[in-house]
Amino acid sequence: MIELKNVSKFYYNKGIIASGISRVNLKLDRGEFVVITGESGSGKSTLLNVISGMDSYEEGEMFIEGRPTSHFMEKDFAEYRKHYIGNVFQEFNLINSYTVYQNVELVLLINGVRRQFVRQKVRDILEKVGMSAHAGTKVSKLSGGQMQRVAIARALAKETDIIVADEPTGNLDSSSAEEIVELLSEISKDKLVIVVTHDFEQFRARATRMIRMHDGRIAEDLRLARRREIKREMAQEQEPAEKTRSRKKEKRGRQLQTGRLSGTSKVRLGVRNTFNVVPKFLLLLIVFAFLLTAVTSQYTSYLSQKDESSKVGYNNYFTNLTLDRIVIKKNDGSPFDAADEDAISSISNVKSIAEADILRDSVLYLEDEDFSYQAVPRADKEMTGTLLTGRMPQAKGEVVLAVSKGETPKGEAAEKNLDKTYLVDTDQYETKEALKVVGLAQKEEGVGAISDYAEVYMTPETLDLFLANMYHEHSSIDVTLNGKKQTAEPGDTAYDIMKCDKVKKGDVLAPPEANSYFDDNVSKGKSLKAGVSNAYYAATKTLKIKDIYTEKNYEKLTGRKDFEMTAGVLFVSPEDYYDLFTPDNYQATIYVEDVESIDDTKRALEEAGYSVLPLKDVLVPLLSDMMQMIQLPITIVVILALFFITYFVIRLIMRSRTGYYSILRMLGMDRKAVRRIIDIELVTVMTIAFMIFAAAALLATFGYLPVEQIRELVRHMQLEGYVILYVIMLIMSLMISGKFSRHLFKDSAMSVYREEV
Repeated sequence: MIELKNVSKFYYNKGIIASGISRVNLKLDRGEFVVITGESGSGKSTLLNVISGMDSYEEGEMFIEGRPTSHFMEKDFAEYRKHYIGNVFQEFNLINSYTVYQNVELVLLINGVRRQFVRQKVRDILEKVGMSAHAGTKVSKLSGGQMQRVAIARALAKETDIIVADEPTGNLDSSSAEEIVELLSEISKDKLVIVVTHDFEQFRARATRMIRMHDGRIAEDLRLARRREIKREMAQEQEPAEKTRSRKKEKRGRQLQTGRLSGTSKVRLGVRNTFNVVPKFLLLLIVFAFLLTAVTSQYTSYLSQKDESSKVGYNNYFTNLTLDRIVIKKNDGSPFDAADEDAISSISNVKSIAEADILRDSVLYLEDEDFSYQAVPRADKEMTGTLLTGRMPQAKGEVVLAVSKGETPKGEAAEKNLDKTYLVDTDQYETKEALKVVGLAQKEEGVGAISDYAEVYMTPETLDLFLANMYHEHSSIDVTLNGKKQTAEPGDTAYDIMKCDKVKKGDVLAPPEANSYFDDNVSKGKSLKAGVSNAYYAATKTLKIKDIYTEKNYEKLTGRKDFEMTAGVLFVSPEDYYDLFTPDNYQATIYVEDVESIDDTKRALEEAGYSVLPLKDVLVPLLSDMMQMIQLPITIVVILALFFITYFVIRLIMRSRTGYYSILRMLGMDRKAVRRIIDIELVTVMTIAFMIFAAAALLATFGYLPVEQIRELVRHMQLEGYVILYVIMLIMSLMISGKFSRHLFKDSAMSVYREEV
């Protein structure tokens, strides 16, 4: 069965080469009970490890049933150990946390035996070695003799033709030793049994062959008389034995191709290993809990930085960029009315509604020799600040000035500011509206406030003046004279429209260019049609040309002195001006209570029939790209550092299991299968830690767990964040498993086991 030709094994340690065995020549066959003996260090255990495929060799050739093995890779030796070798170790090498049944079951699972056949097969083998009564007993509670019987049962379960035993009686009393020797002798009738021992006398009566090692070489190879008796016994059953061997050989051929550890068995072993050593499980759980907390902290720190940087930005159209603001208008294009205000107020998370929305992004300039304010116009009913002195506005043109705490005028300065009238520019032609400050207030900071600007609160009538001017600023104007249309885009002077107190309702003052549109070159007394259109509405009005203004009569007709600036403009009465630039409210602003829930509010408004634009969605961040360029690499580096720290800690914990995984290798499990079992074990522990972490986070978030640190830790976490976190942890667990499994397979099974021991 086995032949060694000039086989040598060397050991390398810190540059020193030592010989384990040297140029060994040996043939071993089925039916032999071979005992290898010799003094300590003679090479007997090394020879056994080479024969069993647990150690490699550097010189010569070893044949297995005529097949050379010098070209074998680790996976080939794993297959060899699985299907040819049954091991009985001096230290038993049983899984102490497993029961007797589970230890024997293990090799059957490794060899791919179907589960429906495993139970009965294990029972039969345990009965054969006299351990049926202890099937459910943990191995750690057995005596030495009982452990060795379980080790022999495990070796028999593989149904291999070769049984190797390293000092099988070394840790047993004389009575137990005799039982083990007798059992091995019985097994050797149709198998090759190879035993290493320092006490040959225990085996003399039953051994068929004695090999004595000295200094790494075979010093003596004796075939004993017992051999003839065994031959006679075997001759009586020669024909049945030949048939049995033929069946086994066919079966072994099939196993070499299909005898694989099933996916279900990998899961069973992985989950079993997760919980069978409680201290190890708890330590791994603590490590993964630490890793989860650390990765979450880094991840949420990244999200927090990203969120904070996204709040610092600009927009070329909007001035009021507070994140609690939503701009809405009706889908049908109609203006807002009281019914809309009631409907919007009933929606959850809506704090307040602000009319005349387009004024939210306008700034009025109030300035004299003592004070200078940039202020946002607002309706008086929106005022939330504290009125310090004076009163609320009551008439057209009256306002309350609200400024930040540190800028509020006090004492004599306040008295000087109170009842002061400011002329405020409202458009490109320096049209001014008179605003009288009748009250001073301290602005409420926070929701809906623009930190850089003051606020002026005014009556609806005053607000309408500025709203009309704002519509004017954003409207296109079409003027039709004698059927010929001219268009003034926003900002154009020619054929723009301005209000003039000296013009009566229905009349218009036109520039001289209007004459050219009529055949008689006279436009005075004739009609024109003025049309206004913008993003919200369209309006038209027919007016009579009262007169034509020129540079000479300009001041007399208009009361103005800025002819060069307004050349080409149409002057109309204030009434006609406000009819064209209607003060109806076509757009509104909503402020929400909770910015975090703004998306839910947006959906509710859309379902109610409004077009919705949260200001946070149009903010152009100033720092986000730069912050991400800095923060993302830092986050990755920290997570990698956490990975290596965790790996070394987990490796220290898992080293207590290196013996276990080395035993799996000795029993024939290949690298891929071992890796999958470690994967399952680590992923199971990680998943349990993740579930505990996620449950604690959710309980803290909803207030059922009063731990502020947890709530703050996961403040920025959404569902996708938990998914990302789990994926990160899964990848890290698999990477740790991969590194640890590579460590387990860095050398031969016996070398790794010996190193850990």
